[in-house]
Amino acid sequence: HQWSSWPDGSYGPGQADVAFFIDEAEGGDDPTDCVDCAVGKYSTVVGSFTIGDCVDCVAGTYVDVTGSDEVADCIGCIAGKYVEVMGSDAETDCILCSVGKYSTTVGSLTEEDCTNCIAGRYVEVTGSNEEADCNLCGVGKYSTVVGSSTETNCTDCVAGKYVEITGSDEEADCLLCEAGMYSTVVGSSAIDDCTDCIAGKYVEAMGSDKETDCNLCGVGKYSIVVGSSSQGDCTDCVAGKYLEVTGSDAETDCILCGVGKYSTVVGSYSHGDCTDCVAGKYLEVTGSDAETDCVLCD
Repeated sequence: HQWSSWPDGSYGPGQADVAFFIDEAEGGDDPTDCVDCAVGKYSTVVGSFTIGDCVDCVAGTYVDVTGSDEVADCIGCIAGKYVEVMGSDAETDCILCSVGKYSTTVGSLTEEDCTNCIAGRYVEVTGSNEEADCNLCGVGKYSTVVGSSTETNCTDCVAGKYVEITGSDEEADCLLCEAGMYSTVVGSSAIDDCTDCIAGKYVEAMGSDKETDCNLCGVGKYSIVVGSSSQGDCTDCVAGKYLEVTGSDAETDCILCGVGKYSTVVGSYSHGDCTDCVAGKYLEVTGSDAETDCVLCD
């Protein structure tokens, strides 16, 4: 430090370098009489004679050494932290952004710089310093919570739905299994979890969540369609045949009326629809579909 003496040989006000001061009333006769500005403060005043020239570091910064002589000595809190008071004297005065939040601001002086993770994301640790610290909810899940602090806020898509992307932020992101399909998987991450109704069954609604949602084709009908989305895929047994059970998956399930009988009923579901040829007529083949198939006796 540069010093000059008064005529009596003592050191006086106005002679101290920056970052120090000498009490105006007492003066000084040695460089060691200059007092450092305390931690958390700095002074740019040359020849200071009052502690009042030691200025607090502004909010968002701190200085942890004594004798600081410029504002640049005040260190900004790192991103992910903030301090709202002036004169902070330690890095530990910088407060971590809470879980569910992050801040990219260096030297933040307000908690408001801590930004909520958007819906579909979460962060479980404090002091996050970039948006990428917010973790995406996984496939098969979504979250509507803004500022989520836990993965448990990521909710599984219900059975009958799926989502194949990460970071979904609403339940509507869960896609319905198509008509003709169902899924029993909770938290499904793939359309492949949607299973076709087997032949002989159908479902017309989307988002079915169990196999029993697949409806059986009725008696007198069959369907060869896998993943049927329409009752219209259930085909009537032709006249001359009948079917008394539900859920048939092949035309061969339709039973032929016996010899000596015929049926004109399409979609017959009863053996009783097979009618005997009248007296004086006979029929030697099965599956006849008209009375004219009955042959007159010679």
